[in-house]
Amino acid sequence: MSKMSKQNKDTYAYSQEITQMMFVFGEVQDPMPETIHLVEDICRSQIIELVTQARTLALRRNSRSPAPEDLIFLIRYDRAKVNRLRTYLSWKDVRKNAKDSEGGGAEIELDEGAAASKMSIKLPWELTTIYSEHLKKAGDSDDEEMDEDEVEAHEDSLRRLREADEATRRMSREEYVHYSECRQASFTFRKAKRFREWANLSAHLDVKPSDELTDTLGFLAFEIVRSLCVAGLEVKRILERGDSSSSSDPSSYSSDPPNSSPSSGDNSAKRKAEHEGAAEGAPEQKKGPGGNLFALPSTARTPLTPAHIQEAFTRMQRERANARLAGMRNFRGTAGLVRTRVGLI
Repeated sequence: MSKMSKQNKDTYAYSQEITQMMFVFGEVQDPMPETIHLVEDICRSQIIELVTQARTLALRRNSRSPAPEDLIFLIRYDRAKVNRLRTYLSWKDVRKNAKDSEGGGAEIELDEGAAASKMSIKLPWELTTIYSEHLKKAGDSDDEEMDEDEVEAHEDSLRRLREADEATRRMSREEYVHYSECRQASFTFRKAKRFREWANLSAHLDVKPSDELTDTLGFLAFEIVRSLCVAGLEVKRILERGDSSSSSDPSSYSSDPPNSSPSSGDNSAKRKAEHEGAAEGAPEQKKGPGGNLFALPSTARTPLTPAHIQEAFTRMQRERANARLAGMRNFRGTAGLVRTRVGLI
């Protein structure tokens, strides 16, 4: 038994961190271990897929190791995630430069210059000309409106802050302290070596990954856990709503065949009227939410099951597959069928 538990600990190295992340994203405080393991397995497979595809892009530009820009290129269609990643990397670079300039021991203070250079990360595929820097300097002004990416990033940040405020509105002091500690959960902060071993990066990369690449993968792993948890909660909400509506409407289930005769329909209507008349004299029973006698009280929350996560992952994969070319997308002329690429979430 101890040997098996040790093996699970080595295989699932981020159970505690994923538990804390899922709690922040709306899951119960103690989720099912099977659900945590499934989320970690999906997250690891997604990270390996990201590294594999990023390595292919790096080889096309004659580089042995992928760069953070390769990962950003893979998720370029998710603009909100790209904006969050660029903001994360830029602020990380600002803190690093401020720490180096202060000698590493002083408190970091971000001035206006640091804030102005926050969004200075450039991507290789962005259009650049000899006039780009001149136009940028000429267009700098305090009253200049934010571009579309900054507006979208700002709106996404406000939406997440509203969700966090709604989740913590009725928390006690101790609960809020625990919630704040869970918000600090990370895959790579002071755990870079564990993350490289967990994702088995040495088997997929020729050289040791850089710190920027590791931090980028850790950020994307955090986003993957969030996507799975939020989608799983939505699937659970839909299933519970469907169960409550069907159980609260007994007339929606009919034992009569659809092509029954008129006489049988009259008999069924008569039996229904007799049943309603007999039920009027019966004592009223206390029912749960949605009219279901055996439903849990509204305050009791059930954890996500592996079926919820699996269904959420399947739906996200289906959406990615529909976004790509349908029909003959596996046909490559005389090459025959090739492996269908796993959708990145």
